[in-house]
Amino acid sequence: MRPWRRFPLLALDFPLAAACGALGALLVLGFQLALHAIERGLGGHGGGLVEVASRLPPGQRALAPIVGGLLAGLVLEQGRHLLRGAAEGDYLEAVRVGDGRLSLRRTLVNSLSSLCTVASGGSIGREGAMVALSAQGGSLLARCLPMALPRRRLLVACGIAAGWAAAYHAPLAAVAFVCEVVWRRLDWRALPALLLAALTASLTVDRLFGLDPLYQTAPLAAPSHLALAGYCLLALLLGAASPLFMAAMELGRHALGRLPWRLPLRMALGGAVVGGLAWFWPQMWGNGYSTVSWLLVSEPAWQLVLTLLLCKLAATAATSGSGAVGGIFTPMLFAGAAGGALAGQLLNLALPGWLPAGGAPLVGMAAFLAATARAPALAVLMLMELSGAYSMLLPVALAAWLAARISRRLGGRFLYQDEAALKRPGPGRCWFRR
Repeated sequence: MRPWRRFPLLALDFPLAAACGALGALLVLGFQLALHAIERGLGGHGGGLVEVASRLPPGQRALAPIVGGLLAGLVLEQGRHLLRGAAEGDYLEAVRVGDGRLSLRRTLVNSLSSLCTVASGGSIGREGAMVALSAQGGSLLARCLPMALPRRRLLVACGIAAGWAAAYHAPLAAVAFVCEVVWRRLDWRALPALLLAALTASLTVDRLFGLDPLYQTAPLAAPSHLALAGYCLLALLLGAASPLFMAAMELGRHALGRLPWRLPLRMALGGAVVGGLAWFWPQMWGNGYSTVSWLLVSEPAWQLVLTLLLCKLAATAATSGSGAVGGIFTPMLFAGAAGGALAGQLLNLALPGWLPAGGAPLVGMAAFLAATARAPALAVLMLMELSGAYSMLLPVALAAWLAARISRRLGGRFLYQDEAALKRPGPGRCWFRR
């Protein structure tokens, strides 16, 4: 290509990145509006999934995930006829090793299936579908102009950053996610475009609905040296426990994958596990966001926290293992917050007042995220933007680094591995990779 032919595309890099950001934010908001409309239909008025579940009779909140899983499975099963000839792979493959092209039909079918699962109380993250829709927006923009392969991949990466920023209200963490998790490297030349896409998405959401941290924490002062030592010990405990979380997810996939049933029936069975647990604990519905918010501002009894943690792990393993389209990123934050609360209470038993209330769940989320994703920079930026608790920056950073180190030493599977490691027999292979 002649040199003068390159300049129009280079001049369009930033406008296209900004367009990716705005389009990604609108797609995320569209998915959220559809979800809220279904929640209002179930509960009579707006509110989170746990609030909706708590207002329903036990029988209805147990039945809803079963029906939702069945519908989600039917969407995937019937959608296979539409997907004949459609490109395989997800947005991670498109950016890492692909040509930057995503199948629109596949994204729409997966998003509709994910909506059915999430809206009916399935214990899986809604943000995976949102990021996938935003990445699809970047892929569509990349088709508008002739451009080289690296720029097509960059636009899809901008779409991923935009979707992440719009879903989590965390533009800096969105850039860290692309660099540390998607690319597994830092490309300084791409940072301005990624940052512009993420900031544009955040500003679009802020302009339309207002932008606040997703989690509100109790007032937290800068920790003492003794508290820092306690947080480091907590990080080591959660980093060592992170392989158990991944093992539970794998167990669910293998156990349900062996069943000689059609996909809708397997997904209905996953919903039945969620519904059975939700009969007693409405907190089993959804991705765990409201329960994490509760843990950050209160200090419930350790018996209740342990019960909710074990039940949520079972519900998430059953939902994701059944072949549901979605992610386990937000349920993983639930596991980190609950694990941090438990470890904090354990340490406070050994030395009363060692860790302040509210600090242990926050540090636990950072440590568990860094350990399971092996992405400490993402964990630090994510928790700071999610909570706004910048006084906790030092313990969060120390915990993320320590947990990631011990996770690497222990080895095993982790979130967002290369696709070659993720292609294993099991139901669906439909995850949006969280």
